[in-house]
Amino acid sequence: MKFPVTRRKFIRDGAGLTAGLALARPVPAASGSFASAWSKTPDRVWIGPEYWANPLQDWRVASGRVECVNAAADRNLHLLTRQLVEKPGNLEMGVTIGRVGGGALSGKGSAGFRVGISGPLREYRNNALFGAGIDAGFADGKLFVGETTTPVELKESVELRLTAQPSGNGYQLTLVAHEPGSAKILAQVAGKIEHLSGNVALVANYKGTGTGTFWFSSWSVAGSKVDVHEDHVFGPILFSHYSLHGGVLKMTAQMPPIGRDEPQAVKLQASRGKKWETLAEEPIHPDARTATFRITGWNALVDVPYRLVWRDHEWRGTVRRDPVERPVLTVGDVSCNIHSAFPNAGYVANMAKLNPDLLAFVGDQFYESTGGYGTTRAPLDTATLDYLRKWYVHGWTWRELTRDRPSVSLPDDHDVYQGNIWGEGGAPKAGTQEKGGYEMPAAWVNVVYRTQTSHHPDPFDPTPAKQGISVYYGPMTYGRVSFAVLADRMFKSGPEGKVPPSKGDRGDHVTDPKFDPKTADVPGVEMLGERQLKFLAAWAADWKGADMKAVISQTIFAAMATTHGGNRERLRADYDANGWPQTARNKALREIRKAFAMHIAGDQHLPGVIHYGVDEARDAGIAFAGPAVNVGYPRWWEPTMPGKNRAPGAHEHTGDHIDHFGNHMAVLAFANGAEKPAGRNVLQNMHERASGLGLVRFDKRRRKVTIECWPFLADPTKPNTQFPGWPVVVDVMDNYARKATAHLPKLHISGAKQPVVQVVEESGEILYTLRVVGPSFQPPVFAPGRYLVRVSEPDSGKSKELPGLEATTGNKTTLKVVL
Repeated sequence: MKFPVTRRKFIRDGAGLTAGLALARPVPAASGSFASAWSKTPDRVWIGPEYWANPLQDWRVASGRVECVNAAADRNLHLLTRQLVEKPGNLEMGVTIGRVGGGALSGKGSAGFRVGISGPLREYRNNALFGAGIDAGFADGKLFVGETTTPVELKESVELRLTAQPSGNGYQLTLVAHEPGSAKILAQVAGKIEHLSGNVALVANYKGTGTGTFWFSSWSVAGSKVDVHEDHVFGPILFSHYSLHGGVLKMTAQMPPIGRDEPQAVKLQASRGKKWETLAEEPIHPDARTATFRITGWNALVDVPYRLVWRDHEWRGTVRRDPVERPVLTVGDVSCNIHSAFPNAGYVANMAKLNPDLLAFVGDQFYESTGGYGTTRAPLDTATLDYLRKWYVHGWTWRELTRDRPSVSLPDDHDVYQGNIWGEGGAPKAGTQEKGGYEMPAAWVNVVYRTQTSHHPDPFDPTPAKQGISVYYGPMTYGRVSFAVLADRMFKSGPEGKVPPSKGDRGDHVTDPKFDPKTADVPGVEMLGERQLKFLAAWAADWKGADMKAVISQTIFAAMATTHGGNRERLRADYDANGWPQTARNKALREIRKAFAMHIAGDQHLPGVIHYGVDEARDAGIAFAGPAVNVGYPRWWEPTMPGKNRAPGAHEHTGDHIDHFGNHMAVLAFANGAEKPAGRNVLQNMHERASGLGLVRFDKRRRKVTIECWPFLADPTKPNTQFPGWPVVVDVMDNYARKATAHLPKLHISGAKQPVVQVVEESGEILYTLRVVGPSFQPPVFAPGRYLVRVSEPDSGKSKELPGLEATTGNKTTLKVVL
């Protein structure tokens, strides 16, 4: 059997190297010493804040020991608070190992240490997910260090002691097997390595060996080679998210899988002068491991320091005051993180430089591949732990920003372990993915939604979807910008069986160049569904506390990408795109434009700014498909014809186009990644793939929206570093740029500085609602006739109705309106 040398070059040493070390034993060192305390740890899945388990569900603390309970390859447990540094020094580690359930260790399976673990970014969290190092342990009747082995006969347990000492230009590693609690040496083996830095870990079942289940106890780490980083702990309160809306604070504390005998509640406390006041104590959800708080009557005019408390541990942050007085509100647009560059420290630092007021995580917070080990889909409790591990990777990335600013988090398809999802209103999947429905059980899906959305403002209509799946769509007003948070995949119809067959390998990808998009616009199919359309109608008309409006959802309502995947397949249509179904798409856009709202989304892995059209080019709102944090699956915008009505000097791919489903789509900006990235490392690879950072600025005084977009490695604080074509600046009125055919009388309004004007057609349907700038406004309309106009100041309750106003071309009439 060949033992793995997973990263470093290992130099075999002869018997002479080990002869003088037969009696070597670790000597405690003052520098960097560590000793596990599992004998005092309650039984639980979570090992503790000092550790990261790969994967979470395969490890547990039981009867004062740590157990790896899955007989599968390369299960490992990293120590987060100790790092091996580049400086010369020694290392001493020890651990006792036995087989779960008893039995001789000389049977199937392997276990021991891994040292000098480094990932591509040489950062402790990156090391824990992607690192490789030198293995030293026992396997198949042998004791080994790297590829050097020696026979050993092991009974029910063994104490392994590993030492590293400087030797020439490298280090000499020596592994000694002892009878537990005894000086008796069973075997030893040694070898030489060139470098030794990075993480240290325990391993069960090295790759290429047999597998078994093992317990570990009394892990110790010491030596002058060891640096202490107690600030690297992760937990027990892992991270938090909050939102603030309408005087209500919603906050969720994310916990790990704690033990049954440990406290099952978290306290939320606020700083009141020199004292901490307990605002609430909430139970930890048994599956989602979340504690969610809802505090009414919140004083949103001041910054409020808070802390979440569990036992004697705390997690601190600040609930920022609602920035109502600030002229510009900024929103970070974050999506599609396959975590290839985890923890994306530079990316997060760049977002911190921009200091957004609100973070919008708009989907694919992780992918099925995040953190390795694929996905576990059953049984339910194990699948839940598998999900939590991936969610924890997201939280570990962003927690320093979400602790002190509001955020929303919209689960998308990969968040629920699906490549694509057509939610069918919460129905279970029945057949292929393209038929629609959720593949995972409803109880599991609800864990996803609870962890990601329980801190959102209350939903517009909390009635669960099919199978009892929870909903989260609803309004949020912050900084005098009103957001409509949508679930644009939950109610969407699956295409298979409803549209003409695609004639390909996939029911959602159409490659037939003769495809007629009109044949796909079949009756009865949904995009947002009637429930969300009802919400949009109510939201568009409600301007209390708001100067501007925007929609936040997972993806844009257009089929922008032309070229897909690593093989660069050109698609004629993609039913996953929200350019389909066309009639339902247009219903949604007609409601959204009534509020003059722009659209923030992600999903595409193709940064772009789109001006929607319903009946003609640019007669609806503007959307930003933000860049992916880490692009996995690439897409490109490569139209065959130049766009019409392009801005002077703009790229020929911009301008007015028709998307694959026949929808009007004006491309204002885009950024294609390299066809074959040649980056020398993962960061450069992400940069070349058009991964990046997106930000939207709402200028409430000027009623302008500025959309900004930077490449992955760009410094957003430096000028001229954005993708070509950015920033894009649009006027609020551009979000309903339908050509006016007539005007109502010009209104001169007094009694309100920035009144809200609502125009209602004779049929009773609201044409639009808008907060105007200044005392004068002449409402445009799109057909002659008579209209009802409502002028109001929603914050004070003052209002006036003006019925029967006539719209004419070239209307010179003026009206004075006193509120």
